[in-house]
Amino acid sequence: MNSVFTRRTARLCVAGLVAVTSVYICSNAMAVDTAEPESCAAGGACKVGDTGPGGGIVFFDAGTKQSWGRYLEVAPASWSGAPSDPVATWCPEGKAGFTATVRTGTDIGSGAANTKAIIKACGSTSAAGVAAAHRGGGKTDWYLPSKDEVNSLFRKRAAVGGIPAKSLWSSSQSSHFATYAWGQLLVSEGRYIGSYKGYGGMVRPIRAF
Repeated sequence: MNSVFTRRTARLCVAGLVAVTSVYICSNAMAVDTAEPESCAAGGACKVGDTGPGGGIVFFDAGTKQSWGRYLEVAPASWSGAPSDPVATWCPEGKAGFTATVRTGTDIGSGAANTKAIIKACGSTSAAGVAAAHRGGGKTDWYLPSKDEVNSLFRKRAAVGGIPAKSLWSSSQSSHFATYAWGQLLVSEGRYIGSYKGYGGMVRPIRAF
């Protein structure tokens, strides 16, 4: 008679018990755990293009665990409930961060800290504030991506899908002028652009895990 095994029957066998029903028969010598690997969304391994725990699409894998996490996922095209990404200024005029330099990084993994710094200097209606307000998957750690994170998203746009061929704000302050910040044109050349902080640019949140 062929036996059918589950995680429960396997554990009973290992414990030295024999579970016999009309369906399951096992012995210590035949203990097997046949549990399926967890999905990316449930906390398992991920690859680019998978749905992440926050309901977004994974677009970056660092290969190993980093101080900020290992994977990056981007919110889906419909994240705001509108047909297209919302538009916001990097920093509203009149806020401290509009004319002052907001200390931000450009590297992958720096977007979350950038976002907090921008919100402190520019308020919740800034592009960073709009991104951080996203609650996809019940997660509260969404943020405005850094310059390098936006660039990584551009490189994987085909696998992700739903990325507009326009420009997205990054959370990285321009190194040239205090009133400018980095955005990126998500078209063929993927060119970085230094844009006036008062410009209304598109916002797409990401999160690390």
